[in-house]
Amino acid sequence: MGKLEILKEKLKNREKILTTTVGNISWSGIIELISRFSFDGVVIDIEHGTISVEGAEALLRTCRLCDLPGIVRISDCVSNIISKTLDMGADGIIVPRVESVEQVECAVSAMRYFPRGRKGCGGFSNLRAEDCGSVHKYNDNRLLFIQIESKEGLCVLPEILEKYRDELSGVLIGPYDASIMLGTPLDILSDEMTEFIGKVFSICNKKKISCGSFVDDKTLIPRYEKLGGNFFWTATEISLLSESYRSLCDAFSKK
Repeated sequence: MGKLEILKEKLKNREKILTTTVGNISWSGIIELISRFSFDGVVIDIEHGTISVEGAEALLRTCRLCDLPGIVRISDCVSNIISKTLDMGADGIIVPRVESVEQVECAVSAMRYFPRGRKGCGGFSNLRAEDCGSVHKYNDNRLLFIQIESKEGLCVLPEILEKYRDELSGVLIGPYDASIMLGTPLDILSDEMTEFIGKVFSICNKKKISCGSFVDDKTLIPRYEKLGGNFFWTATEISLLSESYRSLCDAFSKK
């Protein structure tokens, strides 16, 4: 069983999932390096990262070659961005700042082939071998995640899950944007944030859908797990590199 199938099963069963982020290093070898570890997938961030379209395509191609699910956080919920990202080989899409049913409707339409959507057919890397030329298998093999990052998103989440539960692979929290929107800027440990995260996860768990959050590092994983999350989208290549540099310099300075 390939890693995409394993990830789909974990999402369905709400098992613990670990991913990491690539947002600034476009060298495709970084994907090969990440694939050597026990990550369930990698998030390529083109919302806040500096990776170009060409750079993202090279990373996604390497994901396919290494059998590592490649999930792209897009910059906005726009049909042609979603469709083009899938054409480049993305196995999944994360839509940021979701605050309406209409955004999810747009994403589903752009991601799925008819009759579940209106996606156009094209792109050298659009199809996986296991899609077998079947639009039904293609639709089932592409993962859709939404990010809830505001009170407005929280309020509409029950309606979104009522209508699109079967089209979604999971619900994720963007903690830093959420902290700003909740009035505790960048304080992701505030009482307001804890309450917000708990409410999002509770709604998701009642609907039996995977949920989680971006986490800065391993120390925060138990916090999000305790609040009800199972999907841990952990760190970036830059933060992990900085952590290693800091560890090296600290060890050197103690001698």
